[in-house]
Amino acid sequence: MTDERARFAETMGRLDPARLVFVDESGVCVGERTAYGYARRGRRCVEHARYRKGRRLSLIGWMAAPCGEVVGIEGSVTAARFEQFVTESLVPCLEAGDVVVLDNARIHSKKAVAQIEATGASVVWLPRYSPEYNAIEFLWSKVKGALRRARLDTWEALLAGLSSSVAAVRASDREGWIRHCGYHTPAHA
Repeated sequence: MTDERARFAETMGRLDPARLVFVDESGVCVGERTAYGYARRGRRCVEHARYRKGRRLSLIGWMAAPCGEVVGIEGSVTAARFEQFVTESLVPCLEAGDVVVLDNARIHSKKAVAQIEATGASVVWLPRYSPEYNAIEFLWSKVKGALRRARLDTWEALLAGLSSSVAAVRASDREGWIRHCGYHTPAHA
C-alpha cells in the first residue's frame, strides 16, 4: 500500500488544483447531536436527543474549488443511485480537462466512470484507505457538524438544514481544504 500512496503522491504534483473535482458519499440521521457539550462551572451538561431509528439521509456530493453540490437521498447509495447522481448532477458541470478524484467504493461503477470520461474529464483513483487525500471529507465534516449543532429532530428539518449548511460553505473553504490535502500549484508550494 505504501507504493500505491507514493505513486499517488507523485501524481498529485502533476494535477492542477483548479481542475480537480472530488466526489464522495456520506450520511446523517434525524436527531443527531454533537459528541460533547458545555455547561457552567459546577453544573452538568445535559442533552436530550430522540431515539434514532430508521430514516437515514445518504449524501452524495462533488466539490471543486469554485463550487460544488450535495444531494440527499433516503436510504443507501447504490451503484444505480450513484450513476443517477453522475448523470444529473456531476456530468453537466464537468468540462474537458477536469480531473475527478474518486475513492475505490464498489458503487463507483464502470458505467458512471464512462459517463465522466465522455465529457473529456479524467478519473484519478485514490489509494486505498487514504481519506486524507480527498478534500471533500472536510466538506462532510463542516456540513455534518452544522447539522448536529442544529439538533434537527424531523425529516423535514434535516432536509432544510442540509440545504442551509451546504450553502454556508464558502469558496475559500473549498480552496483551503484542497491545499490542506496537498494539492498545490507551483506558485503556492
